[in-house]
Amino acid sequence: MLSGFHQILMMFFFLGCILVFYTLYQGRQNVSIFFIGFVFFFGAIFALLEILLQSDMLISLKVQQNDVVETNRQLIKTERATILALAYQAELRDMETGKHLERTAHYVRLLAEELSKLPKYRTYLTPSYIADLTKSAPLHDIGKVAISDSILKKPGKLTLEEFEIMKKHCEYGLKVLKIADEMLDFRSYLKIAIQIVSTHHEKWDGTGYPFCLIGDSIPLSGRIMALADVYDALRSDRCYKKAYSHEETRAIISQEKGKHFDPEIVAVFSGIENKFNEISCAMAG
Repeated sequence: MLSGFHQILMMFFFLGCILVFYTLYQGRQNVSIFFIGFVFFFGAIFALLEILLQSDMLISLKVQQNDVVETNRQLIKTERATILALAYQAELRDMETGKHLERTAHYVRLLAEELSKLPKYRTYLTPSYIADLTKSAPLHDIGKVAISDSILKKPGKLTLEEFEIMKKHCEYGLKVLKIADEMLDFRSYLKIAIQIVSTHHEKWDGTGYPFCLIGDSIPLSGRIMALADVYDALRSDRCYKKAYSHEETRAIISQEKGKHFDPEIVAVFSGIENKFNEISCAMAG
């Protein structure tokens, strides 16, 4: 309704302008003055309505923006809940791991944020990448859903044959996430999750599994996850061992620098180790 009225006023405004020029051209100054007043009158109304329309439009856009923000917030929370639900399928098989998923996600974020301060990683470890990396971390052991309880919950050391079966959880997880990723027609966080799942047991010196990758050929996401995962595993009670102290864990990680772990990531860990300890203590259980 307002828009139609607005268009009518525009017509009167431009018609008045034409009449002003016409009467001036004809030398009829008195008539011209009348039409000038006519133009200013409708011009003022036109300007007022323009302001009202713009104000109404801004309010409408603000409401739509708020709706979009709220929808996105809900989608992000739903996505995170779904990721954790999927990851817990594996964790519920081994109740002694407790809050392993949440803790390792925190460790991964801490390492990534510190690494992003180095010139080498500044353009690679963007806030968006770190968010996806943190989001993906809980999925690292999702392949364990395919490992039997007799192996997964064995209280003692695994035999060579059992360990070979256990190692397949990386490949099982990779297969599951690849199927999910292929259903999408856009690039999602699952690309990073696939890297983490398939390479978090690789070692810097090439003695890891399942692909025996060496050094920088291991994706950065996998290298970060490796240290976060081992730190939490060492600090936690398991059916086959007691938890190590932070000091013992720190010493083991330092000894594995250049062997199990990327030296740069170990160096970064050494600078923020107290934060790791704080998280481990605050989220124990």
